[in-house]
Amino acid sequence: MGASAFLIVEPDQDTANVLSQLCLELRAPQVTRSLADARRALGMRSRWAGVIQELVLPDGSGLVLLKEVRAKFPSLPVLVLTSLTDPAAINRVHGLRAEYHCKPTRRRALRGFLQHAVAFDRVGDVRVASIIDDLVQRFGLSPRESELLAAAVAGTARKTLADELGTTENTLKTQVRQLLRKCDQKSLEDLGRLVLRQAIGSDHPISATESIPPSNRDSPPTIRPSSGRWEAARAASGVMPIAGAPDDSEIEPQPQSKR
Repeated sequence: MGASAFLIVEPDQDTANVLSQLCLELRAPQVTRSLADARRALGMRSRWAGVIQELVLPDGSGLVLLKEVRAKFPSLPVLVLTSLTDPAAINRVHGLRAEYHCKPTRRRALRGFLQHAVAFDRVGDVRVASIIDDLVQRFGLSPRESELLAAAVAGTARKTLADELGTTENTLKTQVRQLLRKCDQKSLEDLGRLVLRQAIGSDHPISATESIPPSNRDSPPTIRPSSGRWEAARAASGVMPIAGAPDDSEIEPQPQSKR
């Protein structure tokens, strides 16, 4: 089975292009511009890494699409990236177990969602995926390194992983060495066992040098608003903002062109 893909449902071409570039760091994206196109795409695949979608679509409500995604893929990571700030819609998004980001948003937060989605795609367990998230943040892992970490936990064979990522085994070995050096571990197997022991609460004690700090993901990651309108949306959602790095540029909503 090949690697899964991200589904992008975004009417604005410029925003869709930026999202595609970010997704390509981890998975191939499939871009759709409407509710009808997204429905067709969902019917063509049985496995997705995650969905990034707008709520305001040219042929219907993104909430309808989100409900259909949840019916077909109950645990699939979904990120709603929208300029819609209606509190009822935000509550509905959270009720359907999706993350809500208000435009404008930051690449840093989007990468966090993408890395978490790929980790969950690999291991199929929310707690394990969250521990992987913590390690990614703690050691400053790149998107490729986060993918290798999730693959190590899942026990994916290196040849299979190289084929899925479209790279050679020699290149993969170099990337693995970089990952192990950052995490101060001797092998991928040791690193994978560390994550699993933390997740299952092993009876064998984990030393201070092995321990992983507790997760700060008590709520979906969101973006520091740029104006009072975005602040009102954040307050309505009950989600605290996470400040981006100074060079963490925003993805602005684009004005809709007149047809």
